[in-house]
Amino acid sequence: MKKRLLIGSGLLIVIVAVVAIIASFSFAEPLENHVKVEENSELTYYIDVSYDGRDSTATTSSDSATAEVYSDYIYVEDKLPEGLTFVDFVQTEDGTIGATKRSDGTFCAGYVEDGVDGLSYDPDTRTVSFRVKNLKAGCKLTVGIITRTPKLASGQTRMDFYNTAFARENSFYATSNTVHVYIGRDTVDMYSVSYQYTGTVPDGAPALPEAMSYAPGTTVGVAQDVSLPGYVFSGWETETVPITAGNTFTMPSQNVVFTGSFTEDNTPKYEVSYEVSGAPDGYMPPKSASYQEGSDVTLDSLKPGDIINGYRFLGWKSTDVSLPSSTDEDEATIFTMPNQNVVITGQFERVSYTVTYQFQGSVLPPNAESLLPDAQTYYPGDTVTLENVKSEPDGYQFLGWYQADEFTMPENEVVVYGEWAVRTGTFAPTISKKITNPQASYQSGDTVNFEITVTNTADFEIKDVLLEEQLNGVKFVSGSNYTVMSDTFVKISSIPASESVTVNAQYDVGDDVIKTFTNVVVLTGALADNNYSLDTSQEYKAEIQFVVSNIELQITKVNEDGETLEGADFTLYSNSSLTQEVSSGLTFKGLAPNTTYYLEETRVPTGYQSLGKVLEINVDSDGNITIPGYDVTNQSGVAKVSIVNQEINILPNTGGVGIIPFIIGGLILIVVGVVCSIRMIRKRGDKFEKDNN
Repeated sequence: MKKRLLIGSGLLIVIVAVVAIIASFSFAEPLENHVKVEENSELTYYIDVSYDGRDSTATTSSDSATAEVYSDYIYVEDKLPEGLTFVDFVQTEDGTIGATKRSDGTFCAGYVEDGVDGLSYDPDTRTVSFRVKNLKAGCKLTVGIITRTPKLASGQTRMDFYNTAFARENSFYATSNTVHVYIGRDTVDMYSVSYQYTGTVPDGAPALPEAMSYAPGTTVGVAQDVSLPGYVFSGWETETVPITAGNTFTMPSQNVVFTGSFTEDNTPKYEVSYEVSGAPDGYMPPKSASYQEGSDVTLDSLKPGDIINGYRFLGWKSTDVSLPSSTDEDEATIFTMPNQNVVITGQFERVSYTVTYQFQGSVLPPNAESLLPDAQTYYPGDTVTLENVKSEPDGYQFLGWYQADEFTMPENEVVVYGEWAVRTGTFAPTISKKITNPQASYQSGDTVNFEITVTNTADFEIKDVLLEEQLNGVKFVSGSNYTVMSDTFVKISSIPASESVTVNAQYDVGDDVIKTFTNVVVLTGALADNNYSLDTSQEYKAEIQFVVSNIELQITKVNEDGETLEGADFTLYSNSSLTQEVSSGLTFKGLAPNTTYYLEETRVPTGYQSLGKVLEINVDSDGNITIPGYDVTNQSGVAKVSIVNQEINILPNTGGVGIIPFIIGGLILIVVGVVCSIRMIRKRGDKFEKDNN
């Protein structure tokens, strides 16, 4: 949306061009500057008023919308050179004077107030004046002034004509280029007329009139007085020549210098301030400003009906001053400053839009309009829930609205259309769903596969059966006897009487630590011949749950010094009798929540003692793991634990003689005992032999 914003500081450019009017043509080629023209001939000046385009991308004070920049009133004055006679203004066919784009000459915003009738010439001051209104940046408006050159008086050899136009927009002034032509001799002694400021020159003072040269005896007009808000100008003065009542003088054979000065104007100023109610967040009211009595004040450019961030502006009001009304949306509102402070008030209202309902199609029940839901009003961003028709007459079925049951209200009016059908009878198919690869839980990288079965319970064919998957991430996959319309919509073209069609869908498991999903599929519509229709009093949906679990246990085997050991393995079981193996290794993925597992060390690093016990692994509902007697860290579904193995040590810890000496000593005792036994046996044998002999 583009917002208009009046920029008082836009650069104003005024250019004066001169062309000679030749009787046989409407316009001649522009004359070059400092050229001779004929006596007693028409001379036409063209004033081009241009508004600078450098502000054409300005932004409003209330939002970041691009602004179209227009001028305030531009006051233009052009004092005709002495000696020229005013004839008329160049006329237009439609009596108006409009602007054109400087780039290509096409129509552009901006005009002279009151058209040709707004062009004024004051014979007493010999001054042309007019007001340009709402000139758009990048545009040019042209006004033509027809004059007649004089005849030279007896003994007069030359007359020079200098023309400079002046323009003012609020406190900004601009001076045009100076156009010079002459009649009479080409070569003559010339003397200059120049202008100077004296005293303190305030900031923003208008540029001095350009110095010009004249032949002696020429009647010369004194430059127009300048003005500056907040200051009084003394007028142009000189002691070199006398000035007539018509503010002219006769050029002497010497240079003439005019001087002028500024004094501060102590005329009281009054404040214009703004108060705005109901504005949207971020809107900044216009800044206050001070003006002298009688000054033109341009209101902030907001117009009734302008919408900012979802709020409509209702307009400006004031009890301190009468505000003129404007029917032109490109026209600024300007009032004259009174001798008191002025408060301007404005108001916004939040913009709302209406949702209405209409029926379409060739089948309509009697008094169909009375069955329409009532129109409802919403703000942009509101959630709109569609209304039901007020009733369904016998013999008719409402097929539904061609709009989602819920939607977010946009920034525009919404019309919801619906359609009827004649109803002979109804049919009610059934729908079921199952998982073809059931598991206690699924982990990242797995795919959950679904079969949705629709059964036609009627004794006639049903057609165009529409199914919708409602779980985000579940998508239909191609198969036979149905068409995949999108990831979430499938159409079954036909289901014969008492038969079924199976549709396939799948879900690719992501990285959820632990989550239970409910997959819902809905039969959203179906048709049949002979005016049979879907029984909408029933709900046609099937749902099934599955669990995603990406719980992981990571085991690190270390020695008593915390150093990692190689060559360790564990086996995880789902029962305490260790008969139902889950997996083995050091990392265990896809553990189920609210489950207890049992961990047994099945391979021990060389040189280390076996753990010698089964560890209980407890997984809670959040996926956190605890192991009695161990510190377990749980983060983002990953549990980590370090399990220590003790080193096998064949020496006693006291540092004594150790087991080997004891073994050797034991062997010695055994040998000694054996030797002693043999000796005893031999002794007994010798004694027995001796006794028998």
